[in-house]
Amino acid sequence: MRIQHRYLSFEKNEKLLKSLDQLSIYYKVEERNLDEQTNLYVLEFFLYEDNPRFRMMKEALQEFGIEAQIGTVYDKEDMAKANWFYLTVGEHQYPQPEDGFGYLRATFNLDHYCESCGIGKSQNAPFRLKTMPKQPNNQFWGIHWEHGAIFIRFQAKRSLESANIKGISFSKPVLHKKGLEVDEMWQMHIGTELGTGVDSYNLPKETCEYVDDKESNEGMAGKLIHYCGRIKYNFPKRGGMTFAESCFHDAPDIVRSNEWFGSGGTAFQLPIVSKRLKQIIEKNKFKGVGFTPILRRRIE
Repeated sequence: MRIQHRYLSFEKNEKLLKSLDQLSIYYKVEERNLDEQTNLYVLEFFLYEDNPRFRMMKEALQEFGIEAQIGTVYDKEDMAKANWFYLTVGEHQYPQPEDGFGYLRATFNLDHYCESCGIGKSQNAPFRLKTMPKQPNNQFWGIHWEHGAIFIRFQAKRSLESANIKGISFSKPVLHKKGLEVDEMWQMHIGTELGTGVDSYNLPKETCEYVDDKESNEGMAGKLIHYCGRIKYNFPKRGGMTFAESCFHDAPDIVRSNEWFGSGGTAFQLPIVSKRLKQIIEKNKFKGVGFTPILRRRIE
């Protein structure tokens, strides 16, 4: 496991490039003309905290004012040791109707939903899509805004059913305007929710409550805003996602977290899969899905 600092710059700076060369820091530059008037320039480089020269290099680059995106990178040993992984899929469409987040009422029971934080919605109707899903090589597929929604194609569905994966069911999304079911695509529903088990020692936490922030509340005068008081977590920047080992006792191969994750007005329960299910997906070389190891709890 390594703590990674990712740097991005969108302006050409020869002095910065010279400094990177002097520090022997590998970097990548991408330049593209988007149109006659717009040129895209992206400089990307990484620093790692386990590098003995990390502090010196970081201090040498501070004058350029580039904020680092801090994250955790896992190695083969981390992946091999883990028994559970949280699952991610790509995002390829917005659910419909898109305007004003109208898809919420079209797809969810909102009796316990909080508009401020996004916690509490419960799906009771199919997701509606604008067009037939593209990315034909991806057996796993996702949508924007709803990170907990997982869609799969026929080959993946058949493999999971053949392996007798417990705790899942399937439904068909529909094309929004036509009302027709989407061919060769299913939404995979996770039926089992874990008990409380996340170790929040390294997780940024958001409580749905009023914050006296003039800037963030600008334009809200006269509006009645409800705050539910519930908690959700952001993903850790340093270290991994950690759960109590006991909460996985007798769990099927795919579950969802009891806790909610997200930021701002989005919230979802984390899809978590066993090593067995990960191996089935990898053996079949199914595309469109990623795995991040769940770590054991430090203190039970």
